Amino acid sequence: MMSPMYDVVVAGGGPAGLCAAIAAAREGLRVAVLEREAAFGIPTRTSGGTFVADMRALGVPDSLWNPITHVHFESPNAACRVSLPGVVGVLDVRGLYQWLATRAAEEGAELFLRSTVTGMSTSDDGVALTVRSHGGEWRAVARYAVDATGNACVLSRAAGRPGFVRRGVGAELDMHAPMVPADTCWLVMGSAVAPSGYGWVFPYGDGRVRVGVGVLKPEVDVDPRDYLERLMALPSLAPLLGGAQPVEMHAGLFPAERPRRVLVSPRVVAVGDAAAQGSSLVGEGIRFVMRAGTGVGRAVAESVKRGDDTPLAAFDQSWRERFGRDFGIAYRVSLALGRFQDASWDRGVRMIEAVPPWFVAEALSTRFRARSLLRIGVRHPGVTRRMLKTALRR
Repeated sequence: MMSPMYDVVVAGGGPAGLCAAIAAAREGLRVAVLEREAAFGIPTRTSGGTFVADMRALGVPDSLWNPITHVHFESPNAACRVSLPGVVGVLDVRGLYQWLATRAAEEGAELFLRSTVTGMSTSDDGVALTVRSHGGEWRAVARYAVDATGNACVLSRAAGRPGFVRRGVGAELDMHAPMVPADTCWLVMGSAVAPSGYGWVFPYGDGRVRVGVGVLKPEVDVDPRDYLERLMALPSLAPLLGGAQPVEMHAGLFPAERPRRVLVSPRVVAVGDAAAQGSSLVGEGIRFVMRAGTGVGRAVAESVKRGDDTPLAAFDQSWRERFGRDFGIAYRVSLALGRFQDASWDRGVRMIEAVPPWFVAEALSTRFRARSLLRIGVRHPGVTRRMLKTALRR
């Protein structure tokens, strides 16, 4: 098979890679997207929790998420319900991926399914990827390659960057569960259901619900699949999930580390989970990686036109200026939460009950603003003391 020449080849057809492809193709570049699966968005590897304002700012249609009004937090000996109307939603993950793939095709990107990168070589002029597809092995040659292969970071590792050590590992059942209220989601903590992590129940429309457990490794060495039945058997959930039937089973990995530099080598660029551009606080990142993908796509286009990597370095700097502080705090909080015991989770849930809903929303969305902390300290000094005790006692 001939070796087609592209301006940029994107390895990975998730939201980061597809947004990079859309942005680069829109700038007139010849773009290829290599997706190893038989369809975009299959299998599902993310629970789909997100924030409505971000989705709308990114142009995602309202039809692709289910709005959540109430978030139920639960630990072994505490529970609270927080109302967050218009703030939180659960994505139709498969629908979102395929919507993005359609947009990429409309912009002129070439989409390849069942196409797995098996090798890579770089030179001063570009990069060549060896690709295994249903039609045999072929080479994709480009000026730049974008690593959007997620936690596997295939191209980055081939270029010499080490893989991730600390990861969130999730297992999830996508179920027909019509008894679960469509406007309420659950976040459940405690060693019985999710040691060093949390469990979730996320309704996303038409009686479909995602029920999952995520844990942090290497903090614990357990299989989250072993905890799904324990989560569903909780007294607060059993009546709602009784009679529910599984439709799909999902699994996923999420790098729970600090973000990495976008430029891996002069011709290889990492984006999305391959660059740890999600929030390690709750393992949520679609809105972040979509922004990053768009930025990388534009920067690659400018780099191709200029003939140097200056635009990519500038994007990396601007990304860190915008998100670096919040992601750094999220990472440190994640390290602390990974060591929480049940009593600590009980105190944490009671603290959530005591703070205003706007503060809960900001914390969940990885927005740590000094003015917000000051506002809490002035208006709720008792809560602030409890927060500090919770953080220090673990």
